[in-house]
Amino acid sequence: MTASDKLNAIFADRWDEPALICDLRQFTYCELYCHAAGIAAWMAEQGCRAGDTVALRLPNGWPFAVTYLSCLIGCYKIVPVNPELNSVDQAYIISRTQPSILIEDQHLLTELPTLAVEAPDFIYPDEIVAAIFFTSGTTGKPKGVCHSLDSLVGNALRFNETLGIDANVRQYHVLPMAYMAGFLNTLLSPWLAGGVVLLGPRFRPSDALRFWQRPIQWNANSIWLTPTLAAVLARMSRDPEVASQVGRSLRHIFCATAPLPEATRKAFYEVFGSPLQESYGMSEVLLVAAQTREEAKCVASVGRLLPGVKISYRNVTDLCTEELVIHTPWALKGYLLEDRELSPLLNDGGMPSGDQCSVEGLQLVITGRLKDLIIRGGLNVSPIAVEEVILREDGVEEVAVVGLPHDFWGEIIVACMVAKRDEDLPILLEAIQSRCTLELVEGMRPDRYIWLENLPHASTGKVQKHVLRGRLT
Repeated sequence: MTASDKLNAIFADRWDEPALICDLRQFTYCELYCHAAGIAAWMAEQGCRAGDTVALRLPNGWPFAVTYLSCLIGCYKIVPVNPELNSVDQAYIISRTQPSILIEDQHLLTELPTLAVEAPDFIYPDEIVAAIFFTSGTTGKPKGVCHSLDSLVGNALRFNETLGIDANVRQYHVLPMAYMAGFLNTLLSPWLAGGVVLLGPRFRPSDALRFWQRPIQWNANSIWLTPTLAAVLARMSRDPEVASQVGRSLRHIFCATAPLPEATRKAFYEVFGSPLQESYGMSEVLLVAAQTREEAKCVASVGRLLPGVKISYRNVTDLCTEELVIHTPWALKGYLLEDRELSPLLNDGGMPSGDQCSVEGLQLVITGRLKDLIIRGGLNVSPIAVEEVILREDGVEEVAVVGLPHDFWGEIIVACMVAKRDEDLPILLEAIQSRCTLELVEGMRPDRYIWLENLPHASTGKVQKHVLRGRLT
């Protein structure tokens, strides 16, 4: 059965059931498909033909979600463009992909007529590239990660099967739709389960006190958060009854896009009584591992590998360590780079992850990131390990540890910290230094501690360490 066959079967089975709910309106699977078909027909009227590239520069909202389906109906190659990216990167993505049409008027999409369709008819070929998601990258131009519909659908279905995501799922959506997690994890996965997407507004810190109103009102039972968002929600929770209701009603609270600090994991569980189910994935290989709810209560890991995924290791000689390599049936078709197309896969089909890991029992534990590894005086230092220690101090809101060039040590360790409001910084710094002395060997202790008002974050919630290094050098 092809990926299109699977989509057709699910949409046909759930045709009259709810598929998408937002503040302004609701869609059944039938209404969702008919509206998407109307947009696909309009794109054809603009000159788009099967196989053409369509760029979507839209804010989060139901028009963006529906237009994803329109591209699949029309057999158009999807290129989402995050409007929050800087203008240079946006222009580069559009120039590099040469779309037949750039869609950025969401009001127009709301006004287009729907088509009266009696049954779904997805016919997208399995093996050709269906979507190109651009990663923000740390240096150079963004990389386009090319995936077939078969890999996207196959991965989402396997995740659903493994984690027990079924037609009862009511997935609250707050992640940026222009990135992989905002499409695969929070749109495609619940729709392939036959469930409902509950579309909330993009999160803003000022919304933290009211964040849970919609999920509770709409009877959400699943959500994906970033570690930063989870930390803010745990800190800003003021109503014990709301916190208790969240813990009772949300069956799955997944956490993705960046490493989950242990302090955030513990704080969230203490406040809401529900564990954060950490996961691991990459745009190149999609979802790789995830925790069950029970595992998340007692294990600090990114969970078990999805069935069909295997791992191996390769030596990184200059760092005297080993790199995790992912082997999956849902790997990318290739990279779209500035001047060429390239496959990053090894000869055996494995994808170098850039991460260090260990396997404890059946659980995958990510222990560090190679490109973030700090080499101080010949000693490999994992920033994550140092960050975990500093975050154990209650007064620390957020921390990012980076390496900076040094004439003698090669690199020094710099801890960039954000304190919670009204903290006495000299007293807090003394406590942090004492903790680092007790819990870290001498070569892993920060050489410098810097207080900042905030850390730079990407739209996905990841701390942009390359931006941070640029500010410090």
